[in-house]
Order: sequence, then C-alpha cells, then structure tokens
Amino acid sequence: MFEQIIKTNTFEPILIHKALGSWIWDTDGKKYLDCVSGMWCVNLGHNHPKVIQATKNQLDEIIHRNKSFLTPITLKAANTVLNYMPTNFDKLTFLNSGSEAMEFAISFAKKVTKKEKVLSLQDSYLGAFGKAKESSYTSLDKTDMKIPYPVCYEESCNCLENTQLAVDEILDGIISQIACFVLEPVMVSGGVFKPCSQFIQYICDKIQSDGGLIVLDEVTTGLGRTGKKFGYEHLGIKPDVVVLGKALGNGYPVSAIITTSDHEAKCSYPEFYYAQSHQLDPLGAAVAKEVISVFEKDSIIEKNQSTILELNQFFKSLKYVFIEEVRSVGMIFALKLKNYKNYKEEELVVKIKDDLLEEGVIVGFNVAKGLLRLLPPLTLSMDEALFLMKKIKKVLEAIN
Repeated sequence: MFEQIIKTNTFEPILIHKALGSWIWDTDGKKYLDCVSGMWCVNLGHNHPKVIQATKNQLDEIIHRNKSFLTPITLKAANTVLNYMPTNFDKLTFLNSGSEAMEFAISFAKKVTKKEKVLSLQDSYLGAFGKAKESSYTSLDKTDMKIPYPVCYEESCNCLENTQLAVDEILDGIISQIACFVLEPVMVSGGVFKPCSQFIQYICDKIQSDGGLIVLDEVTTGLGRTGKKFGYEHLGIKPDVVVLGKALGNGYPVSAIITTSDHEAKCSYPEFYYAQSHQLDPLGAAVAKEVISVFEKDSIIEKNQSTILELNQFFKSLKYVFIEEVRSVGMIFALKLKNYKNYKEEELVVKIKDDLLEEGVIVGFNVAKGLLRLLPPLTLSMDEALFLMKKIKKVLEAIN
C-alpha cells in the first residue's frame, strides 16, 4: 500500500480526503475526531473559513515574487504578528517551516554574539535538519550542550535550590562561549515535560548576563497551545528571539523569526545574508495575518479555557494500573503507559491508538517513550470534548 511514497514513517491504512473543524473524513466516508490537529498545526481547526477566504483572496493577487521585492500584505502581516507579541519585538522575517526557522534563529544568534556554542535542554526537539537538529534529543552530535533539567508543574518549588550547583558546574568555563540557550517552553516531542520556571529563569539570567541570547522555540507551544499566547509567558523570562511555526499557518507552511532592532543591527545584510525561495512570500504572509486576526477577534484562547479545564480534570481522574502518569499543559495532554498483563508498554500504546482510531478518534503516540499524546484544536467544542472522553473511557475500560 502507498508503494509510490518514500517511507519515512509509518502510515495508517486509510486515506484522508476532507477536513473541517475538529474532524477529518476518510475516502470511505468515516469521520474521525482529530486530536493531534494534523501535525499539531491547526489550532483553529481544519479549513477555518476566515483563513481559507484570506488564502483564496491572496491567490487572486500574487503568491510569489523575487526576493528583492516586498508586498503590502507582507508588511501588514509583519505588523500584525509583532503587535500580537506580549513583549517588545519590532523585527521579523517569514519562512516556511519551524525547522527552517530554528536553523535561521541559531545562525542569527551566532552572528549576533560572535559565539559558537548552543545550549539546550535534554529532551528538546528543535528541528528536523541542520543546527536545529544538532541541538535536539534525536541528534548524535556532541558539540552542543544539552543540560538536564527538573520537571515541575507547581508555582512554588525547591527545584532551583536542588539544582543550582549542578547548573553552575555545567556552565562553568563555557558560558562565555555560548551563543544562545535554545528553549522549548514544553518538551512536547520529548515527552510533554514542562521545565521548572525558576530553573529556567536562573539559566536565562546567566546566559544573558554573559552576552548570550535566549531563543524561544514556540513552534508547537505558540498561539494558545499552553493556555496562554506563548509558552514563555509561563516561565517569566524575556527572550531575545522567538520562533513561530505550525499554528501560524493553521495548516499552511509558514513560520516566523521574531527579534528586536538592537539584535538585528548587529546581524543584518550584508554581514548576514540569507535568501530562500519562499522567504516573505505574500501567500504565507496573508495566511499568518488572518490566523492572528482570528485569534484576537474571536477570543480563541479565552474561550478555550473551559475546555482545557474539563479535559484536564478528566485525564487526571483516569486511575488505571497501566497509566503510569498523566502530563498536561494547557491543551497538551499525555498518558505515560507501562507494562500491563500480557502487554509491554509499547504494545499497549499501539493497541490503544488503534482501538481509538477504530472508534473514530485520532491520537498521537511515541512507542519508544510509551506515550499517548493529544493536542486537539483549540476550537474543540464541549460536545466534541465529551465525545473524546467517552471514547477514551470505553477503550481504556475494555483493556482494564
């Protein structure tokens, strides 16, 4: 099946041909509740009518141009995104994917600081290629620093007190070489771990005091996914660079690197030359502009709070022997499974995923980490949430 496609991952034995809101339909007409938002991208739901209309309007005007020219919609989109940011930023560029944007951000930080080392947390996934991949947990590269961290979901804790000495020992002697600390506010690919905010604040203070930059990877966590506009708002830090992707295009490939004039002044053309075929293209800009407008005008994040609360209470209430831990941040939920009866944890992950698919629910999974993951659209209705909870309960009860 699907012989003409290069196999880079596993494919489900169904073909999808239509989507709307929280639902997708296969070619046989069966519909599924999409609880992974495509690839964690459609925070506004599939085929949001306002985003689709903005896309169609731009298709009638211009979708691509030479890198030496800009368009009015690109400038309007830049202003819309910059005005949406909770902290003061005044410079950006649009690219295509989160991986590409992270690659740009790391190169940018190295040029600004004239330093070479990159610091990230263990379990971080920062991109699929280049410098971003080298700083991810999937990399075999040993040149960049990956620091262990305490996981903490509490407002007050002793994490920093217990780890400060270890952090100082790791950074001692190399901090002057660190160009940037690249941070995911929540390690979603890495297992849905939220690092302790005090711990993060301490590292950021040290890095910035020594001239390094804080680069926030908000590709997954940005635009409401954590219950706030951006994940870094939970951490009490002031980043130098913010990278957006996924939800910025709500299914269309567009990303953004956002920074300040002060940093851009140290790293712009001709000292820093970067040209990519679809950088700043008007179609991506039009989509991004409309996505941000919908978030603002329709109060998406505010309206989503009750659904987050309902789902969080539901997942926390699941008391099954085979569920080792429930992890959640905003509209990100994960079930860490363990061996049960004749099932190894990885087999249990696949079984529950398959059983839910049969019931009309699509969930994410990481077999190696024994994890089921759910990142539904932020527009998920309460009726859809109740449908999801009913189906999960049915599948888990059958196993129990």
